[in-house]
Formats: sequence, structure tokens, C-alpha cells
Amino acid sequence: MLPPALEGFFPANALSGTDGLVVIPVIGRDILVARGSRELTVDREQADVMKFFCQQRLVLGQWNGVDCEVWDLAPECRSMDGFSVMDLRSLLLSTTDDQFSLVSRAVQMLEWQKTHRYCGACGQPTESATTDHALKCLACDISVYPRISPCVIVVVRDGERCLLGRQVTWPEGRFSALAGFLEAGESAEQALHREVFEEAGVQISNLRYVGSQAWPFPGQLMLGFLADADTTEINVDGLEIAEAHWWHYKELPAILPPLSTMSGRLIARFVEEVTGT
Repeated sequence: MLPPALEGFFPANALSGTDGLVVIPVIGRDILVARGSRELTVDREQADVMKFFCQQRLVLGQWNGVDCEVWDLAPECRSMDGFSVMDLRSLLLSTTDDQFSLVSRAVQMLEWQKTHRYCGACGQPTESATTDHALKCLACDISVYPRISPCVIVVVRDGERCLLGRQVTWPEGRFSALAGFLEAGESAEQALHREVFEEAGVQISNLRYVGSQAWPFPGQLMLGFLADADTTEINVDGLEIAEAHWWHYKELPAILPPLSTMSGRLIARFVEEVTGT
């Protein structure tokens, strides 16, 4: 029996021979979903009508004890009877965390296979490894693994206020936690200090890890933190952040990220810390 924290999924690069098979049908970066179903996978019988349009298939592992594959389908499947096409951002708001994690994994694994068909060192074709999810160049003896880009995201607290920013590409009124990619050789803690200072000119301390979330836009791992403010004067960079403000927990912006995102969870955790709930 799998640990509950794995949420029903166990990775593997080969079929284990379970009685059934479930398939995640992917078109580009979208998921083909059976109308009227809450499930984002289809069974073997449903998948049978798609096999003629399957351009590539990849074993992901086992989902709820059943072998699971992702199929890369041709664009013609977008109009398949009985199915609808849903993008990942829509699914983020409408499905469960475990199912969103599963389809995110499926899309990212397919993209990794498509973009690493050839060795970046010698140009020779890569081959799938036999023991894990890796692509191997036999000529160079180099293994390439799925791309994961770590990011830090933080809600900075000043008493009953928190620091939220608006990216330059966002509409007026939309705010979120500050975030950024880790640089090479940098720890998550160093990245937090640098990003908050770069984007808002604020210095922080008392970093508190909250949790992580896979973020398939296109392939980040969000590491969520709360932190306390050592300084409160804001000086936005104007490059990534258009504006940033201190918001009282009772007067937060009207447009906030949903609780299905790490940013939304961090803001909720900040409110819990302040109110003691």
C-alpha cells in the first residue's frame, strides 16, 4: 500500500502488468477530458478510439494501483465526440490537487521527451533509459532527466500587514506573493533574500518554510515561505514588479490567487498566523 502522501501515484518507466490501464490524453499542453466525467484519465476502452491518433506514448507509473500512460495525440482529436479540451490553468481551478499533479506530470514528461530527442553535446539521438525516467546519449554517456526549475515564493509579514506585488504584465488590481527563480549555486534562503530585495527593496528575516507545489507553467517547483520584514520602505524594480504595497489582513486586494496555488496558500497562512486561527 502506497503512503497516503503520494496521493495515489507511484512513478515507473515500465508497465507493471496490472489488470487495467489508464491513459492521460494530451494535445499540445491541453488535456482531453471525457464529458460528464470528473476523472482526467480514460480507461483502456475509451483510449482505444484514440490509438490511431497517438503520436507518442510514455509510461508514467501507476495511478491508484493501475498502470498509467500519457498519450500525445494529434490535433485532430480536439473535435472528438464525447470529449472536451481543457487547459492546465482551467484544471488548476476545477480539479483536485492529486489529479492536477498527475496531468501536470504528464504534460511536462511529454515536453521533456520532445525537447531532448538529441544529445546537446554531440547531436546524436538519445534513448530511453531502462531503469528510470531518463534519456541517455550512448556516445557521450550522458543522462538527461526531466527539467525542473526551482523557484521561491514568499509572503513577507510586517505585523498585521503583508507585502504583495503586481507584475508588470498583470491587470490593475491583481496582486500576489513575490517569487523568483533560484540562481546557480544559490540556496533557497539566499534566493528569498535576493528576490525580495531586488523586486521590492525590502530586507527580511525569520524565514519559515510552508510547502511546495509543482507548477507546470512550464516546469517549476515552487518552494513556499513566510518571512518577517526587517525594513518596510518599498522600492520596486519596475522591470518585473510594477507596484507593491503593504496590505492589512482585513483589507487585502480584491483579486488574489486561488487557494489551489502556493501563493494563495501562503496568503491564507499569513492570515492564520495573524488571527491565530
